[in-house]
Amino acid sequence: MAGGVILLMAQIDDAPGELLGHVIDKMTDMGAKNVQLLSSLGKKGRPAYVLLVDINAEDEPEFASLLVGDLGIWGYRVLETQHKHFDIRRYKTQLELKWAGGEASYPLRLKRILNDGVFVRAKAEHDDLVAISAQMRDLLPVSVAALKAAIETAVGSAEPGETLHVDLSGLQLADR
Repeated sequence: MAGGVILLMAQIDDAPGELLGHVIDKMTDMGAKNVQLLSSLGKKGRPAYVLLVDINAEDEPEFASLLVGDLGIWGYRVLETQHKHFDIRRYKTQLELKWAGGEASYPLRLKRILNDGVFVRAKAEHDDLVAISAQMRDLLPVSVAALKAAIETAVGSAEPGETLHVDLSGLQLADR
């Protein structure tokens, strides 16, 4: 297949976890769009894995070399697929948090997901949520999950502006 994205599928029945992790990291560095490793049960009841890798079709020779060179597989399947993708819009905003007794401000990346132009959901960047939660530990101990829910609810379906105001006063927080 010339051009486009293809899905490679490889069955692996003889590789240690450390090697599999190395190969997944290497594939990501090589430009894989997605890598999934699924546990499976192979013939004769042997533990095995199914590796699924989305790549650009022109990169197949390099990925094939990695599969045989590092994993020693004897072959793989190339699946021509049609990927359906939602419209993902990315934003950078300044998060202004407020709660009884305090306030703080942090940079935050957000995504809005649309399907045929219709808003479906907002999603705060996980790495930003983890960092904000850690920085707030001494100010207001709030879990990543609670912070995520409060932020994504505050965003709603509207496009975020330069500043997003979120009031955490109503949250039930665990004692320190």
